Amino acid sequence: MKTILITGAASGLGWALSQQAFALGHRVIMTDMNALQLGARADALAKEDPSRVSFHRLDVTDSEAITRLVALLKEKEAGLDVLINNAGVIDPISLLGEADPAQWAKAIDINVTGVFNGMRAALPGMKARGGGSVLTISSGAAHNPVEAWSHYCASKAAADMLTCLL
Repeated sequence: MKTILITGAASGLGWALSQQAFALGHRVIMTDMNALQLGARADALAKEDPSRVSFHRLDVTDSEAITRLVALLKEKEAGLDVLINNAGVIDPISLLGEADPAQWAKAIDINVTGVFNGMRAALPGMKARGGGSVLTISSGAAHNPVEAWSHYCASKAAADMLTCLL
């Protein structure tokens, strides 16, 4: 049984990955900013085996918060085997010349800095344990520009390259 930390686990692909990892018998650590939806999703899995699922409200842009969570996993779960960087945003969709700089920067912070923060927190423990896996969810938009998605395309390409540096 592996311990798998999934960011952005309250909906979409993160929720599907959580369900699949749980179905395969792994311990699933679900994180998301949406604590209410996340709690409901985790409760659905915990009905079958509460010892294999936990959830934590997590802002991936907060490096100290993710470092604390990984340290907690080291204490309670003997460490982390897999990190799935899934948290991300596509909004705000707007043409580059009309984009709000603060919103553009926030999307970059979540989609790129969030990946960096997760890897930075997880890698030392994985190396000390002799290995682990980091998966970063990307998009075709990382390799093909899409009008009005400048922040999304740029951030997914950056996250791809950051993950390739492992």
